[in-house]
Amino acid sequence: MTDTALQLAARGVPVFPCKNADKKPHTPHGFKDASTDPAIVAAWWKQWPDALVGVPSGHKFVVLDLDLQHVEAQEWYAKNQTTLPTTRKHVTRSGGRHIFFKPRADFKCSAGKIHPGVDTRGIGGYIIWWPAHGFDVMHGGGLFEAPEWLMRELNPPAPRRVVPSGPRTLRSDKDLEPLVRVILQAREGQRNTATFWAACRLAEHVHSGQVSRSDMVGIITDAAVRTGLPHSEAKAIAHSALRASTRAS
Repeated sequence: MTDTALQLAARGVPVFPCKNADKKPHTPHGFKDASTDPAIVAAWWKQWPDALVGVPSGHKFVVLDLDLQHVEAQEWYAKNQTTLPTTRKHVTRSGGRHIFFKPRADFKCSAGKIHPGVDTRGIGGYIIWWPAHGFDVMHGGGLFEAPEWLMRELNPPAPRRVVPSGPRTLRSDKDLEPLVRVILQAREGQRNTATFWAACRLAEHVHSGQVSRSDMVGIITDAAVRTGLPHSEAKAIAHSALRASTRAS
């Protein structure tokens, strides 16, 4: 691992050590501490010899992060992989995929925005460099541009703001029914992921002024509770999605 970290650093790719158990940074400022200085890198791995090799995203590359433990992510990948370019891919420890693209400023970090189990890593994020730990590299050549259809899914047009002429019954709004249905149809083990994804989408309506924060939290919480999630947990997911949406915007 030390050799791989030093090799990456020698190629101008900054690295930093992460904990093996949870992939969180060992260093106090996380990816902001990443370095190409061989003395610093060697000292880190002397201190933490089993550390994972972390690499900041955004400057050298951006990453489509597929968590293929989730059925939704498997289905999304099966549907879309033929339209993704043959760019560099890493197999992850969980059996997922890191798909690399050339860096671009509008490829931002997101969690479940494109689809449940489909995340993105851009400026302000990082990944584990899994080849340093024995996992396969697929199509290890140069990087391709992220396809425009993927960028549209990551950065969809802002919903058209509609000024209601009178009181609005949100629970009958046909724009919201598909989001609620995602939650209600989620299987056990997928309810949290589906709830968070739907909550992130509805949070976009909050930021566009179409839905109030309280209505958004109520809609998400009510739907999630109907699937068996505890009320407090469902409400916490809704608030977490609001915070994530605020950071992304």
